[in-house]
Amino acid sequence: MSDAMDVPAPPAVPAPPAAPGRVREAAAALRQKADRFEVLLQEALFAWSFAPETYRAPEADPSHESLHVTGPAAQEIAGGLGAACTVLERFADDLDQLARARNALLDAAAAPPAVWQEGESDRGAAMNDIATHRWVRHVDDETRSLVASYTDATDRCAHELRAIPDVSWSAVAGWSGPRASAALTAPTDTAGVLLLEKIASTPDPHLLLSTHPDWAVIVGRMSPDVVARWWSSLDPRVAAHLCAAMPALIGNLDGVAFHARVACNRLRAQQHLDGLRRQRDDLTSAPVPRRKFTAREGAERRAERRRLDREIAYFEKVADGSKSLYAWDPQHGSLIEVTGDPSSARAALFVVPGTNADAEAFMKDEPVTDFARWQVGASGGSVVAFTVLTGPMPQLDDVIDSGPQWNHFAEERGAEYARFLRGVNATQPELWTMSYEHSYGGGVGSEAEKHDGTVDARFLAASVGAIGPYQPHPDTLYFATQAPDDINRYYAGVGVGPVGFTVRPESIPGVQIVDSGLPGPDVAAVAGYVMTQNPFYLPGIVADSVTHHTALMSGDERVNGTVLDAVRSIIDEHGRKK
Repeated sequence: MSDAMDVPAPPAVPAPPAAPGRVREAAAALRQKADRFEVLLQEALFAWSFAPETYRAPEADPSHESLHVTGPAAQEIAGGLGAACTVLERFADDLDQLARARNALLDAAAAPPAVWQEGESDRGAAMNDIATHRWVRHVDDETRSLVASYTDATDRCAHELRAIPDVSWSAVAGWSGPRASAALTAPTDTAGVLLLEKIASTPDPHLLLSTHPDWAVIVGRMSPDVVARWWSSLDPRVAAHLCAAMPALIGNLDGVAFHARVACNRLRAQQHLDGLRRQRDDLTSAPVPRRKFTAREGAERRAERRRLDREIAYFEKVADGSKSLYAWDPQHGSLIEVTGDPSSARAALFVVPGTNADAEAFMKDEPVTDFARWQVGASGGSVVAFTVLTGPMPQLDDVIDSGPQWNHFAEERGAEYARFLRGVNATQPELWTMSYEHSYGGGVGSEAEKHDGTVDARFLAASVGAIGPYQPHPDTLYFATQAPDDINRYYAGVGVGPVGFTVRPESIPGVQIVDSGLPGPDVAAVAGYVMTQNPFYLPGIVADSVTHHTALMSGDERVNGTVLDAVRSIIDEHGRKK
């Protein structure tokens, strides 16, 4: 058609002001920095928690406090960065929606609609021209609307970013400098509380702790009374979430409430059983080699099967609640079993076994817990008893390197035992406490006192005594007993440097000697007879001495009735006074 209207070209459809994917990448990177920002300050604080291991100076605590005082500002900055991330993520969502609108507009702008086929009539060209002009106007209107939406989204993002509050710096501005170091909280406690609050506020505590495994070390060094105050302040729902998310940490953390620790370790026992049963199944189903087993190989295989059966039977009782674990760290070799209920008890008895104590000693037919169980049963529920293994103890099957002559085990376990005692006191301060320490356990209890691990009474049963110099605690009652021919009498009070214990239990000022009720000849007389008259008599003497020594850990009244009754009487007499 010769007089057809001139057809204008449709406007170009502009691209969005930013790519949504790139905005999201920027927001994700910023959020990572925001999360990390606050943690950087915490890690600086945590670093001071490790410093006392190798370095201690007057500036340590003031420096720690100056870092701590910037904490609120760090939280504000991290919060602001997080808010900015949220704004950018919303902007990316807006851009996604606008990109879909732009794609639809591009499809519409690709070509004008054809109303008539060319050549059908002269009228067809005119109709097509009209449709094209309408199409151009539509594309133009939609393009203007899209551009306006781009502007609105961008302005909204900018407005929300400007609305994020500035950092107040009030805590820093109001700080008047470090206080006297004596008034400061211990660096480990200050850092640990920040860390625990961070863990408690995260949706996935286990993931956070696995990312920062060193945090568990810092938390483990916190004062139990500080942990107890933090735990008691938690919302019960948060506490339950932490127990489910990281039972190994909570189940071994001194200062956490008794029932929470037991529940955590019951959950861990259920998980541990799965692995034990797989080990037993693998051992049972393993094919026997074509070559004939040697007698030694067969015996080792049977012994391993029996060991697995004992461990499975033990943790089945933990899982079903028949036994309760207050602590359990198999990597360190610690296990603390508890009998009774502290909520109804007036007194707590802590039984510390000695040489040859290990986790398997809790799983035998006559377990190391027998003494504690007897006391709880005889008390009618007024006593809660803990059998305490905080880590590796001397072993006679490796007497050269790890025998009871070395006193470093007592030093190491003593610090751990002191922490355990402080943890019980932090959560159950109303309990009257007695520590029953057998054999090498007496050295552990004596070292614990040097780390503020004190009790109302210590009962040293065939104890090695203490590493000198040693001073008893003025507020502690001391009792000691052993058979007349106890094996420890042959070397009591002998030691030099890393070997032996120089303070005999009977020499502790104010100690009350309790009759063991066990038979046996006088050691000095026997030694003289053996040396001068009959050396061949020595093996029998030693065997009897060992039997009488181990008897003091028995829960059998026929074997150890005198001491069982003596301990019960002491607890009855003094426990009701507190």
